[in-house]
Amino acid sequence: TEHMTLVITMPHEDAVDEEKLTLCCAACCANCSTGGGCGCSGRIGVCCLNCEVCCKPGAPCLPLGCCGPTCDGEGCVNAQVQVCCAVVSAALPPTDEVPAAVTIVGLTVYPKVGCCVPMKEIMDRD
Repeated sequence: TEHMTLVITMPHEDAVDEEKLTLCCAACCANCSTGGGCGCSGRIGVCCLNCEVCCKPGAPCLPLGCCGPTCDGEGCVNAQVQVCCAVVSAALPPTDEVPAAVTIVGLTVYPKVGCCVPMKEIMDRD
């Protein structure tokens, strides 16, 4: 008998390097940032199963070229979309890539205080 197999990739680099982003606004487990390079990408996931699309130069290939399922999500629900240099991310509960933060028009008040705080500083909680 013949068997059909669905190939789901294991954890990989995603299309957005969160450490290169600058936080613009955030409300708890959702944020908007800039500086993600030029391109378009998106990911939405529940538990560990994600559906991703990507049309961004230099981004890792997905199972079906520019789209496909992946198995690498964190938390119960996660989503991320990038259009040009703007990135919107959300996760419930907050994750390493989408930490809890409060930022209004570039002024971050939690977990660190500052103006135009790099996402890398928010992600470093040590």
